[in-house]
Amino acid sequence: MRRSPFLLVLLLLSTIAGLGQTAKGILTGRVADSTGAVIRGASIQLSPSGLSTTSDALGEFIFAVVPPGTYTLKANSVGFAAFTQSVTVTAGAAQHVDVSLTVASGNEQVVVSAASGHDEVQAINEEITSPNILQVMPETRILSLPNANIADAVGRLPGVTVQRDEGEAVYVQVRGLDPRLTNTTIDGVTIPSPESNVRQVLLATIPADMVQSIELNKTLSANQDADGIGGSVNMVTKLAGEAPTYDGISTLGYSPIMNGRYMGLLNFTVGQRFGANKRLGVIASASYDYNGRGYNDIEPQPDLNPDGSANPYYDDLTLREYRTQRLRWGGTMGADYKLSDHSSLAAHFILTDFKDWGDKWTYTIQTNAKPKFKYSIRHPDFMIGSLSLGGNHIFNNKWFTWGSAASRGRELDAGGNPGAAFDPSKALKGVGDNCNYTGLLNGDPYRPQWSPNCMQPNTTNPAADVFNLSNYTLDNINTSTGKGMQLNLQEWGAMGLNYHAGTHSATLEFGGEFRNAHKGQNAYTPTYDYCPTYPSIQSTEPGVPGEYPGDPGVNCTTPATSLTGNLFASGFQDPKYYDGTYHMGQMTNHYLVDKYLAANPSQIPLDIAATRSSSDSANYDLIERVSAGYIMNTFHFPHLSLQTGLRIEATHEWGVGYVVNPLGGPNGDGMDNNGNWIGTTSFTNVQSYIDPLPSIQARYAISSETAVRAVYARGISRPNQYDLVPYILPNGNPSGVVANIGSPTELPTHANNYDLLLEQELKPFGLIQAGFFDKQLTNPIVTANVPCTGTCLILAEAQGAGPGSLATEDANGSNARVWGLEFGLQQKYTNLPGAFRGLGLLANYSYNDSHINGLPQRTDSPSLMGTAKHAFNIEPAYELGRYQVHMGMAYNGSNIYAYQYYSTASQIAECNNGPNPNSGPLNGPINGPCGDNYFYPHFQVDAQMSARIYRGLELQVQGLNLTNEVFGFYNGSEQYMTQREYYKPTYEATLRWTSAAEK
Repeated sequence: MRRSPFLLVLLLLSTIAGLGQTAKGILTGRVADSTGAVIRGASIQLSPSGLSTTSDALGEFIFAVVPPGTYTLKANSVGFAAFTQSVTVTAGAAQHVDVSLTVASGNEQVVVSAASGHDEVQAINEEITSPNILQVMPETRILSLPNANIADAVGRLPGVTVQRDEGEAVYVQVRGLDPRLTNTTIDGVTIPSPESNVRQVLLATIPADMVQSIELNKTLSANQDADGIGGSVNMVTKLAGEAPTYDGISTLGYSPIMNGRYMGLLNFTVGQRFGANKRLGVIASASYDYNGRGYNDIEPQPDLNPDGSANPYYDDLTLREYRTQRLRWGGTMGADYKLSDHSSLAAHFILTDFKDWGDKWTYTIQTNAKPKFKYSIRHPDFMIGSLSLGGNHIFNNKWFTWGSAASRGRELDAGGNPGAAFDPSKALKGVGDNCNYTGLLNGDPYRPQWSPNCMQPNTTNPAADVFNLSNYTLDNINTSTGKGMQLNLQEWGAMGLNYHAGTHSATLEFGGEFRNAHKGQNAYTPTYDYCPTYPSIQSTEPGVPGEYPGDPGVNCTTPATSLTGNLFASGFQDPKYYDGTYHMGQMTNHYLVDKYLAANPSQIPLDIAATRSSSDSANYDLIERVSAGYIMNTFHFPHLSLQTGLRIEATHEWGVGYVVNPLGGPNGDGMDNNGNWIGTTSFTNVQSYIDPLPSIQARYAISSETAVRAVYARGISRPNQYDLVPYILPNGNPSGVVANIGSPTELPTHANNYDLLLEQELKPFGLIQAGFFDKQLTNPIVTANVPCTGTCLILAEAQGAGPGSLATEDANGSNARVWGLEFGLQQKYTNLPGAFRGLGLLANYSYNDSHINGLPQRTDSPSLMGTAKHAFNIEPAYELGRYQVHMGMAYNGSNIYAYQYYSTASQIAECNNGPNPNSGPLNGPINGPCGDNYFYPHFQVDAQMSARIYRGLELQVQGLNLTNEVFGFYNGSEQYMTQREYYKPTYEATLRWTSAAEK
């Protein structure tokens, strides 16, 4: 009989609940500074009992099991003088102590004058007193620089790099690992990804001003979800404080790109505690953010140079213009109620929505081939919502915590980006026959050039103008409806027993968790082929009705009339595209195309085969159930805290996916003899496994200001849900990578994680950390290109490809290792004289190295995707009186984005120019134009200045991407670029009201 680890733990909890000890006393307290402001994260020690704890978000602390007697209570917090008081505990009674911390000598400006003082003090306290290796970013630091979303903010923490998209961070990579290996929670609740095909959470969905703090756990305890091999990002929503909260932000911004783009933001927070003893706290926050950025992008395709040299050579160049209309809004609400000094309830709610909308126009110039034009309009709408309820209760020498949560992630228009493709005229095909790559512009490796006749407007012969929409005719239209969604239901409970082992205090903790995740996609992405002679078309094959284009027996390649692109022209142009290096042609209006489709359905009939291939293959349904139980024991010695634990997680996956064969059926068209579609077949996949996950953490205090941590923990990372269902999704390419395929046999990744960290508290105010980590992974999951065989090859041949074609698959490697060094510094120089006491510095640096073995089609051991060898953040600051200045300098080194090099002897080739003209591997050297695809290094400078102009009213001026840093990719070496795009700087002005700063 199978038993859930969760049920076993509940049985164990009920047994422990009956245990008792001799009568003890209870000691409670509250920590505040001399102004009455509460201090979170203060370290509280009770000697000689060996008991220790920290103050919570309301500044409160409790010792629930204290033998009767007289003790010395000592409270410490960074930047404050130590507090010491003698207390007497009586059996069966509760004693309360009010702790008032006074500012240490030379530190007054840190706490009293600087708006960030309390937040940063509490953040450092949390890092020092946490059992895990933890980094905390408080709200004031999040808002001290122009972070567009949570991912931008997390990217400034030590050991974190980011993946960017269109000028914003979207995913975080912790310690050089793929974003999927980082867990994401809100108030400790695992939240689902809003995207339908991946597990990692799109952090760009969440506004940066929605949370109270961000916690990055870099190690795992038994009481944490184990799917955080890289780390776990926890967003803490706002909690009502002792004083009423009335905060507001209003921002206007401008970017000079694309003739000028605009943005704006509104945010407010209202909170208060109610009742005679302020037992009830309620807080609400809302944010609305419009971001109208744009960017210029070029995407050349590098290839082996026919002359055999290493000089860059390109097959084609795609000019892309993006105009975005990003709308991000959200709201949070929190309520907490103290049933007694020993019992409390809390509820948290968050809902955020991210409309990642935009237009994209592309002109493609090809060597000795026809040019292309197409456009797409993005309308994905991402949403994340979470509602949780929990409680904490202390009973004599025991405590109990419980919770329940429902979380939802959703993506509308999940099937893809609507758009249209256009065919070039015969005259343009002639232009393409004489279009050749000519080299680099003035030797600039990032400005490749082609023949002038295909790079510049042709004013003497407009019919041969590559950039004139009149020379392109409509080929097909794609639309998208439907959604992807994931719903998480999560329950948990834990109990702790405080006891003594000799003279040392200890806590034995048991817990269990159950999480049910239901994820899938149900979207429809129809393709309509322009075919004005459609009503009169007859099949050329006997018995085939010829009811849809795409039937091999239907000839719709020479329509009687044509629709030229200028009929859909928008009138929008960008004369300064890419600083004038390239010419961007006329652009279309998607809504005009949509209008024509709606008015003329008979001329643009549905391509059933293409529609079924793109829709059915992308849809799926999967249920994942994770049951977990754990046991953990923590000993407190005079200088040593030792935590050991074991977590057991049982996973069950059930999923159904779809494989489409448009050539199936009795007539080879995917239809039966009655015209019904039968080309789609469903397949079910089931997996179950159980994982024991041990952990041990030790912290040794060399002195009151210096400590060493050592940690071992085993973690797990499950595959993307979509990858676990069988599917074959053709992409329309006639060669190279022709499809994406599922991987139903894919295994989860496991890792043994080792950490060593030295932390030193700095005087007068600060913290320095230096550490080493080593992660040893088995069955690492990578995205690789593999041979397209079987049904995949049949489908590839249907779109013009043949043997030797490739398919992209998420697959397991054999093993991998990543290790690195991290350094972090937080320092306020309040001991300096005069105006210099406002100086401060936040800085961090990380070095990562990795390798992976057992990649498909590889005999070498490349770095893991996402491993940037070097990354740093430098944030100098000045805070004194009414004025603050912050600057952020962030650097992410190059790292692999996709594996695409082949070192085996097979005839698989990624490059389009044919075999290597030199002796050696078919694809040339690994650092050549057919090598793996990398992110370019990225160095960005942001800044913010502010001045308090009246009580709590503050004026801020911000600059984002002041260096106009490039974003892009390259193959093998930096000279073989595949994409480089620019966004231009963004300038903003903000009015902010903070009630905490009114005085």
